[in-house]
Amino acid sequence: MSDTLLLSLKPQEHIPIYQLDGDTIFVYTSDDPAFHGFGGSHRNDFFEIIWFTSNADVHYIDFTPHPILKDTVYLLGRNQVHAIPGSKPAARVIAFSRELMYAIEEDHLRYLFLPFTNDGITIPPDMVEPMADLFDLMQLECKTKADIGVLHLYLRLFLIHLYRFSQTLSSSIALHDERVKRIYILISDHYKEERNVTFYANAVNLTPKRLNEVLKERLGVTVTQIIHTYLVIEAKRQILIGKRTFKEIAFELGFSEQAYFSRFFKKQTGITPETFQQVALGIFR
Repeated sequence: MSDTLLLSLKPQEHIPIYQLDGDTIFVYTSDDPAFHGFGGSHRNDFFEIIWFTSNADVHYIDFTPHPILKDTVYLLGRNQVHAIPGSKPAARVIAFSRELMYAIEEDHLRYLFLPFTNDGITIPPDMVEPMADLFDLMQLECKTKADIGVLHLYLRLFLIHLYRFSQTLSSSIALHDERVKRIYILISDHYKEERNVTFYANAVNLTPKRLNEVLKERLGVTVTQIIHTYLVIEAKRQILIGKRTFKEIAFELGFSEQAYFSRFFKKQTGITPETFQQVALGIFR
């Protein structure tokens, strides 16, 4: 990895927040020292594709454990919390800025980075070598010409293949429904202030009942369950960042009292915010 990347990654206090500016893309492997700097808990203000090339224990995405399996790819969106607390596995990594993501015209490729589709994408055995060749081309371009137009084409091709591999995943199939895609985006933008199902139903011209039926059919969840998931993830992020009190976090997430927030958190997770903070600090620091 070039010194430019090391300078472009800007850690913040508590959970580090790493940023990439402008039309930026970096392609590197776990042999690079910077990869090991990502072992502790951190948030990305960019997008990341992690292709594990060896088996290991687990890594955490938004505090949920996922297995590290050879030739499994995980796609991380902006602001997701990621940690590899154990021994660092072999991996290939593509990191790129939001400007490059916005330049991707195909919605279905951008939706690969939604936070509810983090089950991993397995590369078929007969495609491992071709995908490795494509990765190597991207890495070579980064080290030589660094033509952003060429790199963007390679990135788009890489994502097209990942999308094809994902077709066997029920979550990806569900996201072919444009209404489901739109609801995910709406909830991610408004979950703090809009808890009413009617708001989201009106946006896709469905009744609240029918919207929940569609989501149950496609994903097995309701609008309220998705909202609650987003609230819990953001609450965990804020607790671990450590800059706000529990009372401040409660107000930020739309709870009128800290007690309501604490009851909600315990109902959703089985533990209190205080207990989560103690346990999480041992895992993610």
